[in-house]
Amino acid sequence: MKRLLFRGLLLSLLAIAVGCQDEPILEITETDETSQISLNVVSEILSTFDIVQDWSTGDLLYFKKDESLMPSDVVVSYLDTSFIDGDGIKLGFDFGFLGQSPHGLLCKDGKYRAGYFTVSLNRHPQDIDAKLVIEFPEDNPFYSGDGESMTEISGAMVIKRISDDELKLTTAQLSVIENKEAKRVDATIAIRELADNGYGIVNDQLSFDGTLSVTDNQLTISLATTLPLRKNYTLECAKNIVEGKLNVNISNSISAMDIDFDPDNDAACDNKVSLCINGKTVIYRY
Repeated sequence: MKRLLFRGLLLSLLAIAVGCQDEPILEITETDETSQISLNVVSEILSTFDIVQDWSTGDLLYFKKDESLMPSDVVVSYLDTSFIDGDGIKLGFDFGFLGQSPHGLLCKDGKYRAGYFTVSLNRHPQDIDAKLVIEFPEDNPFYSGDGESMTEISGAMVIKRISDDELKLTTAQLSVIENKEAKRVDATIAIRELADNGYGIVNDQLSFDGTLSVTDNQLTISLATTLPLRKNYTLECAKNIVEGKLNVNISNSISAMDIDFDPDNDAACDNKVSLCINGKTVIYRY
């Protein structure tokens, strides 16, 4: 979901104050300049989870030949391949340099990625209490985006298995840079596996329920699910959130925003959301 956290768009829309149900819905086109400024942090955090989850639920040390989100061009380093020594396994994933536009390596979910991260796993990912740590080194950061606007990520994310069908994703002061502006991301998200179609994440369905905050040197944007976000992992749809609602609060504003990822109630992969700001509904295409 690109650009939904662009501060200028938020603050301009927050000035509107009329009733959601009584007023006409406004349409913002894909070519609106403000929608091109910033990638959405929620989308990049979830899509990074996606590609690691796809690997971890496939063959543990080998990629699937078909229908894996990671392309074969990713260089995998096997830093520690044994659980027997007591410290788990560790792998490095190198997506290469940003290079010329489009930047990065095109993955099968339609996202472009560049840079490097490591994955450490203390036990088999299907075991209860299995903990997977994704580390993005500051001196060799990871990038994710559309090939033009790329979000730089450094720090760590942790994924822990809570039960047979539930995971918990947390970040603590994860650093992201968008448009040369640094932000800190703190998140606690419960992830439920709604449909599991075998190895990997392709053709699975997952829901995401929790809170996420994005802080820079001026403000904090706090997001909380009021209806769990849902993703359907066909290759054509993997990068989209097809259902769910978020409440958004901004630290220096008394106004609040509600985001509906399925305004037409059809769970379509149509890059369409509705924003309700102070009672005014706006359709946004990302």
